[in-house]
Amino acid sequence: MKRQNYFEKDWIRCHNQEKADVRFQDGALRHAVGTHCFQVMRACKEVSRSTDGFGWTYNHAAMLAYWRGHFYVDYLSDPVSEHVPPSQTLIARSEDGAVWSRPVVLFPPISVSSAPYIGPKKELLTKERVDCVMHQRMSFFVSSDDRLLATGFYGIAPDDTVAPNNGYGVGRVVREVYEDFTFSDIYFLRFNEKAGYSGENTHNYPHFSESGDAGFVAACQELLGNRLVTQQMWEEERLDREFFTQPGAEALSYYTLPGGDVLGVYKNSLVTRSSDKGESWEPKKANYSIETSTGKVWGQRTADGRYALAYNPSTDSAHRWPIAVISGENGEDFDDLLAVTPEVSPHKYAGLYKNLGPQYIRGIVEHNPRPDDHRLWLAYTVNKEDVWVSATELPLRGTETEELQEDFAEWAPGHFVKGWNLYVPLWSPVRIEEAPDGSGQSLTLYDSDPYDRCRAMRVFPEKEIFEAVLRLMPEGQDDRTAFTVELQDRRGSEAVRFYFRNDGMIVVKNGGRYDTFCPYEKGKWMTVTVKGNRYTNQYTIKTEQEGKVHQGRFKFNLSVCSVERLLFASKTTLPYNTLEDCGKWGELGDLEQADVPLSMGRMAVSAVSVREISPEEID
Repeated sequence: MKRQNYFEKDWIRCHNQEKADVRFQDGALRHAVGTHCFQVMRACKEVSRSTDGFGWTYNHAAMLAYWRGHFYVDYLSDPVSEHVPPSQTLIARSEDGAVWSRPVVLFPPISVSSAPYIGPKKELLTKERVDCVMHQRMSFFVSSDDRLLATGFYGIAPDDTVAPNNGYGVGRVVREVYEDFTFSDIYFLRFNEKAGYSGENTHNYPHFSESGDAGFVAACQELLGNRLVTQQMWEEERLDREFFTQPGAEALSYYTLPGGDVLGVYKNSLVTRSSDKGESWEPKKANYSIETSTGKVWGQRTADGRYALAYNPSTDSAHRWPIAVISGENGEDFDDLLAVTPEVSPHKYAGLYKNLGPQYIRGIVEHNPRPDDHRLWLAYTVNKEDVWVSATELPLRGTETEELQEDFAEWAPGHFVKGWNLYVPLWSPVRIEEAPDGSGQSLTLYDSDPYDRCRAMRVFPEKEIFEAVLRLMPEGQDDRTAFTVELQDRRGSEAVRFYFRNDGMIVVKNGGRYDTFCPYEKGKWMTVTVKGNRYTNQYTIKTEQEGKVHQGRFKFNLSVCSVERLLFASKTTLPYNTLEDCGKWGELGDLEQADVPLSMGRMAVSAVSVREISPEEID
């Protein structure tokens, strides 16, 4: 049976011509051109070095908003493992989405009376009070009078096997976020009365109706009256069969079609449809062309009038990589699967239920404001440890028609590099800034993370016989850091790879082995010219620095049909987790010195170009 006929009755039809190969952390897919990935917080046990000042290493369920010129991300946090208290929600904000404030506590840990609890394993609650576990499937809501509300849910987990979103938790809390990044008092938006908790037996916070701020009360009422927003709360409050208009599923995302119908997408490829803005829904059904599992799916209309779905394109829930995006014109038919996340840093800290990979994708919901920067913004977590956002240029595309010829000297300083794909850990940033010698701007890569690396990649029109000319300044670095240059094909196979070793030598990968090529001088500009021919599987390198010239001829590291990516990275490779690693049962321990930064390394790039050449032009 042909694929298009098999899925023709589905509400969402993904016409993928290729599937992600999850043996590779980017799925061996083309990358969405112009994607910048920025780390919001990095898990770190050492409190003095941690992003949020707590040293808690389980961080998950990031939510994203944009309001009055700032981005906001909140996420839940536990000391070590999922479902194990104490538990809290933190929030950070950013003016540009690249540089983020220190996260602060939005909803702190609380304990409640254990007596009202009627859920599973009640016999384990032997004390009068029980610590709550945070959970959230929705958070931000901007009211019609432009107030920003943030919500979270306090659940109960008698042990780590009981999920706090099973319907037996305490209730949903809310507070207002003010423009100066302060907050109102905390209130309960809804007590989970069907599960036994009410204002009479739960006195941590009052009900929002008791607030003296009439505008805040009205905003809460508006939120509760929006059926699309409240349907996202179903799984945490599922015992209330009167409040919700559909017996739901996990992690609803929704968007409005051109004709006005709303499509809702849950985990496990479940799709539902409403013709009256969530007042009623058609029964859920599986749309199997969305090839995913228990990671979330995010859908939205993008600023260019098209639609996008973002998800982990794998049925392997233990290895949620990559985040990929697929786009379409009408919100029902999608094609051209592209990777958003380029790779996955290794699981750093032991803990239960830490599925590996970038996951639980959320964007900016359609009833909330969005920036006018013509990008697709997503928030997610990596290995349930680190919090990230990504911004992808529109229209979504995996190929480039514009030739690569960049001179960064006249660029404005900043964190966004148009047409480039950046991957920016907090401890290994990338940005346009003044060159080390004051000669103008440069694209500068740093590295001090023991288990991650920064990346700057440019896609260019594919070429079979090519010349790449690079002007670089490598500087001091840790012995574990090796600033690396690669020329790759569409799937990431590197025909050319060379790197700068800390001892002042350039190392070239030659037919699968590493050969020491020539010396270089740190802190001085150099020009590197690479010429390659995919038919002979050979390339030449010529370096020029301070009047010294070195030349060599080498074999391609991997055979490719063409090259179409130039990659700069601050390490050759990472100690990647593989499909044989599993983070769910706490079997992956702490990595050695994961919270100790390396000595900072730096490499500046002032100009790059790639062009097609003839075979005769190769030396």
